[in-house]
Amino acid sequence: MTDEPEVFRSEAGVFLAARPDLHTMLLSGLDTIEQLRSGGMAPPTVLGWWRGPDETATTAAFVWMPPHLLTASRLSQDAATQLAGLLSTQAHPFTQLLADDTSVRTFCEAWQATTGFAPKSGPRLRLYRLDHLVRPGVAPPGTPRTATDCDRALLHDWCTRFVTEAGSLGADLDVFIDERMSRGGWRLWTVGDEPVAMAAMTSVVAGTARLTPVYTLPQQRGRGYGSAVTAAVSQAARDAGAEHVLLFTDLANPTSNSVYQRIGFRPVSDYRIVMP
Repeated sequence: MTDEPEVFRSEAGVFLAARPDLHTMLLSGLDTIEQLRSGGMAPPTVLGWWRGPDETATTAAFVWMPPHLLTASRLSQDAATQLAGLLSTQAHPFTQLLADDTSVRTFCEAWQATTGFAPKSGPRLRLYRLDHLVRPGVAPPGTPRTATDCDRALLHDWCTRFVTEAGSLGADLDVFIDERMSRGGWRLWTVGDEPVAMAAMTSVVAGTARLTPVYTLPQQRGRGYGSAVTAAVSQAARDAGAEHVLLFTDLANPTSNSVYQRIGFRPVSDYRIVMP
């Protein structure tokens, strides 16, 4: 483990870049840490990579900014056991872990064997990747625009509502909003100059950008605004150079899963969040 991003990149960078779609959370988390440090901030940072006894290359990794979400790659039994042991002795207790379904099951078994307690299961997620962008057949009224500093209070309010409905964004809310604002990463769908839906994208890292969050005001849902703003920010991500445009959905929400598939997103892998 290390708290130095450059050390982590030298040890795990090739591994992460080999599957940027599966490692999107680790790559964007590492990018956020590096941006905060370049801006003079020093967020708590724990970065780890794994090599088996007979392996010369990294085969697993995790990125963590305590107390926020810890994101892990696919974990072997040995890697999961080692990670559970490390987390059980950390000064910063982990609050949430995100990994693919199989790795989460393996980690939960290792955590229970290590601590005597079974982790609690959180949301089940599905990672999607954009294939070919399909514009909605019948476009809703309105147009997209890039959010500006004047929209910051609105973005904060809507992100707070999103967290209440869907769960944590995995980072400090103000940092999350400002980071996307600084590079024009927010899109608002407006009808008659009134915002009705929003979406944002991460920066492009290793040819990959992820859309998060996507939110429509409750009273405006069912009118196609969510699809429209998602299509707009997806195009913005492509225009910014993203080869892979990704997003996570909550499997408990069949509506959103259906909407994203209609505009060209295809399933990649299922994930789960667990808490100690």
